[in-house]
Amino acid sequence: MKENATILMIDDEQEIRELVGLYLTKEGYRFYEADNAEKGLSQLKNSQPDLIILDVRLPDLDGIELCRRIRHLTTAPILFLSCKDSEIDKVVGLNVGGDDYIGKPFSIHELLARIQAHLRRYKSHMNQFWDTDHTICSQSIRLNPKKHECYVRGNPIFLTSKEFQLLHFLMRHPQQVFSAEHLLEKVWGYDSEVDIQTVMVHIGKLRKKIEEDPKNPSIIITIRGAGYKFNEEIQ
Repeated sequence: MKENATILMIDDEQEIRELVGLYLTKEGYRFYEADNAEKGLSQLKNSQPDLIILDVRLPDLDGIELCRRIRHLTTAPILFLSCKDSEIDKVVGLNVGGDDYIGKPFSIHELLARIQAHLRRYKSHMNQFWDTDHTICSQSIRLNPKKHECYVRGNPIFLTSKEFQLLHFLMRHPQQVFSAEHLLEKVWGYDSEVDIQTVMVHIGKLRKKIEEDPKNPSIIITIRGAGYKFNEEIQ
């Protein structure tokens, strides 16, 4: 998913947009850009991007709020790019629907690697979904990959693309323990110790949506010193 992939970048810094656009175009991507939230939403509807690069600070709307709005329109991966690189900023970005977070200044080669990893993983999961009508069911959860539907105790639950991919992976391997590093590699497509927080945040988001008591989870549980496992049997 490279030559035909479409990338939308919403950032008010022209030099950064030009730099990223130059490299992405050279790599064979279709590149669209916007310098504010209003134009970004318009471009989103017109270009239907496969991945979105989103700045946290925009002149007309906070990038966090824009991410929330984007999540009502698409499940495509969202990669935050921001000079606000504290742990709390990253957690907030991931909690509102972002899939990844890179601080400014950044390495263009790292950005390209992250984009490629997200697109590769997104395509892989979507191909798996469209190749099967198989619905995965446990005691509490019914997951339909082809329709991107999730029901928890009979109630429909909205999941972002990455949340869906993470839950799908865990449900396909019930009762198996996976470290955060392993999940980062299998679901996000790359491994780096600095990004373990990304997995932890997404596990927390999933628990809030599927657990009866997120503070005392019984479906996705933590095995101290080892990782996480899906704790229900698949029917």
